[in-house]
Amino acid sequence: MNLLIGAGIFVVILLLLVFLPTILARVLDPINARRIRAYCESVGCSVTEIKPFPNHYGVSFEKNGKKGYAKCRVSKGGIRWKGKSPQEF
Repeated sequence: MNLLIGAGIFVVILLLLVFLPTILARVLDPINARRIRAYCESVGCSVTEIKPFPNHYGVSFEKNGKKGYAKCRVSKGGIRWKGKSPQEF
């Protein structure tokens, strides 16, 4: 009986580990998208799309009538841009 309970707990822990990235993405992606959108609006860009990828976010925006695209990562509440940030366009 104890072996069965131990095996059940082990399976539950494994399932949590397998689905942890999906659970975190559903929680963190909307929060990070709001941060990215707020940053872009503060530098004078209108965001048309924020698309989450496994290792970055793709941000399509428009600034001064020109369309642009930038990649960024969000960690510890800060945004790190890969390449040019929307402010530099």
